[in-house]
Amino acid sequence: LSAADRDMMSAFLSTGASAQYVPQSGQIVGILKQMQDTMEKDLADLTAAEEEAIKNFEELSAAKTKEIEAGGAAIEAKTERKGKVGLLIV
Repeated sequence: LSAADRDMMSAFLSTGASAQYVPQSGQIVGILKQMQDTMEKDLADLTAAEEEAIKNFEELSAAKTKEIEAGGAAIEAKTERKGKVGLLIV
């Protein structure tokens, strides 16, 4: 080993024995917990918004179905009236 490498290894070994390793897993677990809480809240918000959208769609669909039925009835009434007027003219 070169002198520089030997000095670096010596410094590493001497600080390794006196320095205490402080695990950072507590911070990582905290970050993951916060991410989970945020994602659960977002999921709940999105689920509520989706349920509201489904409800609105069903209401709109029912209203449009009634409009179509009313339009069909109006067409039939006008066609019948046109036929009667055609018979009166002849």
